[in-house]
Amino acid sequence: MKYVMLIGCVLSGLASHAQTVANVDVSLTMPSVALVDILPSSSNSVTLQMTAPTEAGNTIGTGTSNNANWLIFTSAVTNGASRSIKGDVIGTLPAGIRLRLDISAYVGTGLGFTGGNSYVTANKYLGNTPVSFIDNIKGAYTGITYGSSGFQLTYSLEIQTYANIRSGTSNVTVRYTMVDN
Repeated sequence: MKYVMLIGCVLSGLASHAQTVANVDVSLTMPSVALVDILPSSSNSVTLQMTAPTEAGNTIGTGTSNNANWLIFTSAVTNGASRSIKGDVIGTLPAGIRLRLDISAYVGTGLGFTGGNSYVTANKYLGNTPVSFIDNIKGAYTGITYGSSGFQLTYSLEIQTYANIRSGTSNVTVRYTMVDN
């Protein structure tokens, strides 16, 4: 009988120290974010120049390319959504000439782009109609360090139709836009 009495006292002592619970409602908000920028080596200006041949009968050279700019971005999308980055030209390219854009693979310590979620498409020719070159972007950021964060952009010229080319100088603007899919 002594054992029953001792157990009853211990159980009644535990019951008098019962825990209570308090709740706090927390509201979380994550804004939609779509930011894209260009990191230039010194300025956002890119100069591409065709080269004249030194011998009659030789082709006009397409000159050197320019890879001094890096594209960076930050993105946060709604559930189930994704984004793309598109490029287009504002202005008129010289007749017979194409502006080629090559995009490097991602480099950097940002998060969200790697792991097979987003992808870079092959080289693109930029014109007045926007073309997509980075697709399936969800939550991601590239980092902001020139030369080691983001996507290196390489611009070059190609002759599309020799019969249409003319001498002269043209200025155009390349526009980059992050769009919802």
